[in-house]
Amino acid sequence: MIVVDTSVFINAIFRFDENRSELVGKFFRFVQNAGLIVVVPEVFKVEFIGQLVRRMKKEEAFKVYDSVMSNTNVVSIERIRETAFSVASETGCRAIDAYFIATANVTNSILIIDDRIMAKNAKKVWHRSILLN
Repeated sequence: MIVVDTSVFINAIFRFDENRSELVGKFFRFVQNAGLIVVVPEVFKVEFIGQLVRRMKKEEAFKVYDSVMSNTNVVSIERIRETAFSVASETGCRAIDAYFIATANVTNSILIIDDRIMAKNAKKVWHRSILLN
């Protein structure tokens, strides 16, 4: 299983940087072809829809949201709450990052990120992470 940070999804959908979008596109093709299970914390749903509706019409945003969610397993906040708290207290990271790191930890998954600060914090408490960059 892999835990994929919201920013990786956003970089696949929106082309802010061609090289990054190409890399992320290849990554998601690999994930699909390999049949990997993508796992996200429950808070991903809120962060993801917020990102989408800021950048596209609401109707289109929900279509993209539904498509992504149909291929994603969600881990409840209750399952990762204490681990996220520990991650935040050990690293000083943002709450949203702590939830993703905790999800990788609790599900024994590889964390896929494209945020250098998050990668640095993840390495402090979870050594199975890959920085796409």
